[in-house]
Amino acid sequence: MTLTIPADDHGQIRVFATDADLPTDVIEKTPRGMEYLFEAELNPDFVDIVRIADLGGMALSAYIAEGYDMAPDLVDKAAVDAITGYAVLVLSRATGEVETTLTPAGGLRHVTTYSPVAKITPPEPLPDASAQGIVEPKPTKPPKSDARMSGMVATYALLAMFALVGLMIWVGG
Repeated sequence: MTLTIPADDHGQIRVFATDADLPTDVIEKTPRGMEYLFEAELNPDFVDIVRIADLGGMALSAYIAEGYDMAPDLVDKAAVDAITGYAVLVLSRATGEVETTLTPAGGLRHVTTYSPVAKITPPEPLPDASAQGIVEPKPTKPPKSDARMSGMVATYALLAMFALVGLMIWVGG
């Protein structure tokens, strides 16, 4: 059985189980140990080897829920808690965002895949105290009156006449 993890996989935990004793390379999570387990190159920082006996009274589903903040559904919980021997937890990031095909070693079986639960909350209405009343438009300048326009034209005419008289004095002088 092979299992392909896509390159865009995010936030999932794949749970594998075996009752066989694991070699030291696997327990120490060396690259050779990862190759032995899955015939694939995985980042050992994102692979967790759990000996069920080391958990004491804690169930593996509780370990995953508390350690990785992943709540299982009831079917997964029963299957995960039934694991004896060793559990191998492969996080999505172990593949380095490269599509990877896992071929579990003999005796290693895929139990389940935990996926993050999308936490979508409905939007809450915003407080509306500031939205009360009528919004008045931005004040604009009043239109220019006829008297003002006439004054502006007269001013420009006087400036032009002054410039013309000055030019005539300069040319004649």
